[in-house]
Amino acid sequence: MQDSNTNSKQQYERMMRVEKYIEENLDAELSVDTLSDIACYSRFHFHRLFKASFGQGMHAYKKRLLLERSVAQLLYSNEPITQVALAAGYDNQASYNKAFRKMFDTTPSICRQQKLSFTKTHYVIRERKLMKVEMRTLKTKNVLRVRKRGDYTHSAAEAWGALMPFMYGNRLMGGDIERFGVSHDDPSVTEPDNIRYDACVTCDQKVALEGEVCWDKVEGGLYAVFMHKGAYENLGDTYQQIFQHWLPESGYQLKESPLFDKYLNRDPRKTKPENLKTEIHIPVFKA
Repeated sequence: MQDSNTNSKQQYERMMRVEKYIEENLDAELSVDTLSDIACYSRFHFHRLFKASFGQGMHAYKKRLLLERSVAQLLYSNEPITQVALAAGYDNQASYNKAFRKMFDTTPSICRQQKLSFTKTHYVIRERKLMKVEMRTLKTKNVLRVRKRGDYTHSAAEAWGALMPFMYGNRLMGGDIERFGVSHDDPSVTEPDNIRYDACVTCDQKVALEGEVCWDKVEGGLYAVFMHKGAYENLGDTYQQIFQHWLPESGYQLKESPLFDKYLNRDPRKTKPENLKTEIHIPVFKA
């Protein structure tokens, strides 16, 4: 008989596979049969376990992700609002407007007209800074990952606190490893409890997984890369400048894949905050 810890770990691993599938197939129709097969649960149990894991039913979960994605499309693309509405899963703009207003307390047209830093209640203009950018085409990298949810300040610390003991315990921290923080959600759009953060470390060795550690990939492709120098707590200011000033004038558009940070300091815990170096990677394509 399996103990409760084993059952809990198994459920976590299965639901992480389901969540990954949904993220990678957000524009496809969700099939309960497919998702329950991925989770290795019956349809009856799957619905209950999905809601227990993510706080929403699977259709509500997908609807939220699509609406949150549509904010970026409104702000950083030239797609007509009717097309944005269709991409978010709505048959017409009126239904999309209603759902958008309910979730964000504003309308898609107002959001687009402002072209500024979107929040649920207001828009913010900040002082413009000179930004240096390097365009890079990266290869996909295999990584070991731990995902946590919540405000980035807390979820990042929790994710690294779970991943690093595993890495050191298995002697995987060689000199050539790379550390990435993958941010899936805009904290000005997504409720704090729903924000997804992945702590990732490159690994090409075979290793027995433990706890919340799983295999994943950091996707390759074209990225705009910016250097952030200083405390991690100030990363949001640099992101603000990128999206408010650089992106609209760049001739590039956001690709529908997560952005990520690459942490360059060997041991951030032993580095003064002002000496921390972080590369911000924004996935883009030429408009």
